[in-house]
Amino acid sequence: MDINTILNGLTDSQRKAVLHRDGPLLVLAGPGSGKTRVITCRIAALIDSGVYPSQICAITFTNKAAEEMRQRVLASGALAGCHISTFHSLCVQILRRYGGPAGIEPFFSIYDQSDQLRCVKEAITACQVASSNFTPARMLYFISRLKNDLEDDQAFAARADDFFGKTAAKIYTKYQQILRKNQALDFDDLLVQTAFLLRDFPDVRYTLSRRFRYLLIDEYQDTNHAQYQIARGLASEHSNICVTGDPDQSIYRWRGADIGNILAFEKDWPHAVVVKLEENFRSSPNILRKADRLIAANQKRKAKTLIPTRPEGEEVQIRVCEDESEEAGQVAEDVLQTLAAGGDPRDIAVFYRINAMSRPIEEAFIRAKIPYQMIRGVEFYERKEIKDLLSYLKLIVNPADNVSFLRAVGTHSRGIGGKTVQRLQEFADRYGLALLEAAGQAHRLDTAPASARQRLVEFAQFFGRFANEAKGQASELMDSVFAESGMAEALRAAGDDEAIENINELINSAAEYDRSTEEPSLLDYLQTIALYSDTDAYDPNAGRVSLMTLHAAKGLEFGQVFILGVEEGILPHERSMEGGPDEFEEERRLFFVGMTRAKDRLTISHVRHRVLRGQYLRTVPSPFLYEIGYAGQSSGAVDFSDDWEHLEEGGTTSERAGISGVRKYVANELVEHEKFGLGRIKEFLDLGENSIVVVRFNSGKTKSLMLKYANLTKVR
Repeated sequence: MDINTILNGLTDSQRKAVLHRDGPLLVLAGPGSGKTRVITCRIAALIDSGVYPSQICAITFTNKAAEEMRQRVLASGALAGCHISTFHSLCVQILRRYGGPAGIEPFFSIYDQSDQLRCVKEAITACQVASSNFTPARMLYFISRLKNDLEDDQAFAARADDFFGKTAAKIYTKYQQILRKNQALDFDDLLVQTAFLLRDFPDVRYTLSRRFRYLLIDEYQDTNHAQYQIARGLASEHSNICVTGDPDQSIYRWRGADIGNILAFEKDWPHAVVVKLEENFRSSPNILRKADRLIAANQKRKAKTLIPTRPEGEEVQIRVCEDESEEAGQVAEDVLQTLAAGGDPRDIAVFYRINAMSRPIEEAFIRAKIPYQMIRGVEFYERKEIKDLLSYLKLIVNPADNVSFLRAVGTHSRGIGGKTVQRLQEFADRYGLALLEAAGQAHRLDTAPASARQRLVEFAQFFGRFANEAKGQASELMDSVFAESGMAEALRAAGDDEAIENINELINSAAEYDRSTEEPSLLDYLQTIALYSDTDAYDPNAGRVSLMTLHAAKGLEFGQVFILGVEEGILPHERSMEGGPDEFEEERRLFFVGMTRAKDRLTISHVRHRVLRGQYLRTVPSPFLYEIGYAGQSSGAVDFSDDWEHLEEGGTTSERAGISGVRKYVANELVEHEKFGLGRIKEFLDLGENSIVVVRFNSGKTKSLMLKYANLTKVR
């Protein structure tokens, strides 16, 4: 494909980004601005200019996005051979090939959250710590945050100076020892160990930087510190780093993403060229105006404007309902009307802040016989029968994986009881053996009955039969293991048809992997599903309405979008109200992401009452609604006040709304609440009967309260 064909149909700003050859490049890409097209065209342009495809490395954040990019590059006529993957997939490949100097075995297991919890529980027990004070979930989250900041267990132990820190350091160190014993890495380790490898081994860094002479990173605003350091290491020899992203769409702070990475790109790379993609090809102008108005309230951003390219569409609707049942019912009615008018269910989506909010909408859709799909794909791989079969497969690839051994040996009754397993563990610890290796030597286990020893030996021999088949088609091996392990017979005997159907679906997924992969292997298949995410579960061809969280909606688009529960404590989430301005701004960005998924129709709703933690409570509309022009209503009617611009010239909210006679509060005024106690006013939004007051209470919590229900008392 020649360069003129590549550039055909691109805007001036898109062309500038595509034609940039050497040196750092920052592409600020607003939602719906065609950034994926820019990346694929840039790859094609680099190849057209003489760059070998194997010298190009493109990184994105989901398997689905990587596959879409791969297909677009091939469709553009560019030669195959570029490396296109997620960060985690790239790190797995680097560690398997170059991890030896760092003591990383090439066939390491990748532990998911349940595997990690099992290991951290073992670490807590080994450290003789009360799990009531140091819960596994809390410790795992704490360790994950340290890893995201590239702080290993030794570094953290050196600075820990209080009881919690010192105890957590011991658990962290033991947890890492358990992972190494199992020749396993958790998700964070994939990034952390790659960053350390590039930092500590200059030869590896030089080799990879020379191999990938052009680095393209999508969604750069979502990178954490480890990913940031990996990118710098890979680009260290040439500075040919191109990042695309949008600070306004950074929504993963809770898992370590650092918006500062994209905000500081020009400081990190002083000679960087900056290109803004501001034209929006997705949403109608009405939607974009509201989204632009919302995000303008954030401080941590790079200013840009969403420029619509489509004609005016329907006005954004804001709906108030009595409770979540009415809210869900209204959505179901709207969807039925759309479908009756010939609408496509695949082009409709319902978003909510947390998964727990899905129940009312599911019930409403079931009653209305509306087909829907829940985008919660990783749950399939958390089912017991799936994890059971996968434990056998992991053990074939990595015989040192004790976590998988313990799961596999207990999948069904085979005459190997808990006491025998305990004695096997003691035997393995005494001689420094992995459990599978110890089982193969169970004839030496004189503390167990002869029958149990024989069964352990037979169990170990079972895995030896499949060792040579791991480099073939994953589906055939999986089918054989399911049948010959005894799992199939046990499930049939139990009459568990659903579990068998799930196993068959897993085998089908492996068969699809085999068909689409040039050199299939069990190791690669396990790696693929280990890095699976919720977004990867979205099937655009399912013929169903999609239900998902706002986080899962990132990167998708739909003709008609519903955003539910835009209320104080939900969006923004109550945790953000106590976590400071950074967390509050991220909640605003999350709402912005949800709004800009909509192409034609956007309906936003809040309710007067909602069942929260089992209680039927009155709610407060989200302050974000007022930021996009909502004046508040006591009915379900839409009410926007579009002319807000004069506020910047000194007008007040009361002047705009034509409201007077409201008891006003000023910043720092001392007030008292019957439940929350004493506090000081942070902000007062004068909206008449729907006025909002933001109070920082002495407890440290910040609450946004609707004035007419707050029962505040001024303290003189």
